[in-house]
Amino acid sequence: MACRPLLCSLMAAWLLAAVHGAEVMRLDSKAWQLTNGNGSIALSTTIPAYPLEVLRTNGVIGDPLYRYGEQDSRWVAYDTWTFTVQITAEETAKLASQDQIVLFLGGVDTVANVSVNGQQVLETNNFHRHWSVPVKKYLMPAAPNTISISIAPAYNKSIEYRDAHSYHIPTLYNTGSIGAYNFVRKPAFDFGWDWGPAFAASGIHGSIELIAFSSPTLTGAYLAQEATDNGFKLKITSQFLVPTAGGEGTLTVAIPEIKAVNIQDIEFGCGPENDGDIFEVSSEIFVAKDQIQLWWPAGGNYGPHKLYNVTFDFAPTGAECSPDTPTSDSTGASKDGKGLAPDSNPAAGNSAAAAASPASADSSGVDVDLDLSNGLNLGVNLGDLVDFNLNLPIIGSILGGLVPATPSNPGNLGIPKPNNPAITSTSQCSSLQKRIGFRTVELVQEPLPQAIKSLFGNNTGFNFSQDTVDIDGILSAEGWQWAMDDKGDWTMFPGLDPNVKGAVPESYYFRINGIPIYLKGANVIPMTVIPSNTTTEVINTMLTAALEANQNLLRVWGGGLYHPQAFYDFCDEHGILIWQDAMFGGSHYPRDPEMLQNIWEEITQQAERLSWHPSVALWCGNNELELSYEWPNNTMVRSNRNMFVTDYMKNIQTVRKAIKKVNPSSIFVSSSPTKGALVDTPEDYQIRWGWISDPRFGSVHHYDYMADCEDFRTYAAAKFASEFGWPSYPLPETYAAAMIPETDWGVGNPMNEFRNRRTDVTPQFLYQYGLHFKLPK
Repeated sequence: MACRPLLCSLMAAWLLAAVHGAEVMRLDSKAWQLTNGNGSIALSTTIPAYPLEVLRTNGVIGDPLYRYGEQDSRWVAYDTWTFTVQITAEETAKLASQDQIVLFLGGVDTVANVSVNGQQVLETNNFHRHWSVPVKKYLMPAAPNTISISIAPAYNKSIEYRDAHSYHIPTLYNTGSIGAYNFVRKPAFDFGWDWGPAFAASGIHGSIELIAFSSPTLTGAYLAQEATDNGFKLKITSQFLVPTAGGEGTLTVAIPEIKAVNIQDIEFGCGPENDGDIFEVSSEIFVAKDQIQLWWPAGGNYGPHKLYNVTFDFAPTGAECSPDTPTSDSTGASKDGKGLAPDSNPAAGNSAAAAASPASADSSGVDVDLDLSNGLNLGVNLGDLVDFNLNLPIIGSILGGLVPATPSNPGNLGIPKPNNPAITSTSQCSSLQKRIGFRTVELVQEPLPQAIKSLFGNNTGFNFSQDTVDIDGILSAEGWQWAMDDKGDWTMFPGLDPNVKGAVPESYYFRINGIPIYLKGANVIPMTVIPSNTTTEVINTMLTAALEANQNLLRVWGGGLYHPQAFYDFCDEHGILIWQDAMFGGSHYPRDPEMLQNIWEEITQQAERLSWHPSVALWCGNNELELSYEWPNNTMVRSNRNMFVTDYMKNIQTVRKAIKKVNPSSIFVSSSPTKGALVDTPEDYQIRWGWISDPRFGSVHHYDYMADCEDFRTYAAAKFASEFGWPSYPLPETYAAAMIPETDWGVGNPMNEFRNRRTDVTPQFLYQYGLHFKLPK
């Protein structure tokens, strides 16, 4: 189509245009060649794949998890690994018939150069993001083409970035740790943690596709949900790939079960900025409480875990869309600043748009209510056929043009369903499907006397008094009653009670749909040490065990990774609440502009992906960064408190703003554990600093290995323990899979000590066991 303004109205006849369909070529099942830096190793694989696992399955190395296999395979982490795939001339020709072609990478671990026919097209530097880049100009339309992904050693890059930084930032090390994980956006545990090995593995953990298109294509969506007194306001943002020539069409967003529909005619501008960019269109739907069932968590017979399908259908102007074509059945969403949503289906047809188009207005039993006083508001009732409301803001004048789409950050293209063939010829129309659950979440932090009365009335049956004098004696003169903003300015908060040096104790509990919920659960670390080995079966087995243990909240731990879609889908369906950490753990992180922008894109993508999941109750900024100021060996941070707190607040503000931009009603806490925020407004966010184990405020982590693990009197007197526990030896069956029992088993055995990543853990084990058992001499 020509680059020109379009004039139309809702009731205008559809314009006819020649619109090509999209072509999606999925590269996962093709034969990829894996080579190392000097070319001495060349193996064939499909993707997702990690060299460490490919080498093991081909007999080049032994099992890295067996005995000293971690050390024996360490050289793999220090090498450069390249994945290469060829596309035939016939496949290329089919893609090249479209106006634009975008290469999508669903997940690369971590620092990589991507090239097409030897020409570099992209650099990746974040495990937690998706990536996309226009590539048509690099492809030869009548010849075979080669795509290569060369991944540098993350260990080497982390040291390089650390040494180049303008000042020293310490890295948390455990026994056996390598590298400087806080300088690369890669799962921190992969460099070694106190519970796991240091593989620092390279690999590809997401799908790779070529997307070719000539008309606007619906590729993803995210949700902002706001509760009101009588229902829920939904702001649903749809995302599109748009060709250079622009385009126009009709977007229909619907919740079929409750007959809620929003229809918009959209105009996409033309120009070079469309080349791989994502354009966003917002739709608003109000859902009354009496139309729906609420989503409830497990653990108390509160109610069902009710989910509703949300359908998205886009019909380019003049397209012939089949009402019988099913929409995608996937339920997640994703946008990462440069990547594809792993849920959309450009190959699907348009059903809702066809049913609700103006051509349907001649059906019998039609009632039309047209209101032009505040934009274009159209209510239509087609008897038993369909009932919907349409909201279109007026741009210029009633006939002055379509609703314009706005460009977003590049990224977030759509991934077809896994069982699609390598190349899928699509119709002109595009569709996708999400799920939504309606619920409210409140983190209640109010003065303790008020909270007690709210929870128990006047008959508590408990003594909630606390001795603040002893606690205050531990605190320094400043610290906990001070807050620093993101500009590096300290502000003193004298507290709510003038008789106490600080604030009165506060509650810390959650209300779901207005009901206080007693939460019990565990922390979830990555389920396998190689991400590509985490299958849906592995996820479901673990989550089923959590349900059988009567757990109703799981914390996604910040030293790991954002879990695959199947994890959150299971939690939605079974009522498991999620405390979602952002992926920062233990160490401070640089705050240079490049790092902060990388973090912004990562959090935006993940917040959009998870916005559809009612199970995600809150976001947390990191794991133990506020606690780290109290670690005995963290003298560098404590002695440069102002500098590191300034760094920290820049990071926290970036994470928080990205989450709130996606969904302003999201609950956000700065860290686990934390003493909470003294100022929490849209304009400002300041946290309380001080003794992190002060039980009067916030959450705590409780680890006291020299206390009797069965004596509840030694447990933390806190309102919420977001992490706690004691270490233990595993079952003999677990040991047998990783050791030689008759050779390696035994307290103090070298092999056994190699598996312990805390040098002080064996004396703690012996002391703890000695409290309850007679130990052999």
